Amino acid sequence: MYTNFKDKAIEFVKEAVTEDTAGNYEKALSLYINALEYFKTHLKYEKNPRAKEAITAKFEEYLKRAEEVRKMLDNQQSNGGNQ
Repeated sequence: MYTNFKDKAIEFVKEAVTEDTAGNYEKALSLYINALEYFKTHLKYEKNPRAKEAITAKFEEYLKRAEEVRKMLDNQQSNGGNQ
């Protein structure tokens, strides 16, 4: 059952990257957050150390991007929506 968490996380990440690339940052942020939650849950059950290490690295990469998107959105809001 735990593989469903990873598969769902990957689905969310693919959508997040698509929205991020298209400039739909609010939607992308929401999708990144959903993906991170699924990755986090998957990591609780992952037994293979190599797989766990690889997934943790991707988790950190997506977390960093989500933080960048959030900061960008916060800056847009504080500037009245103008960049």
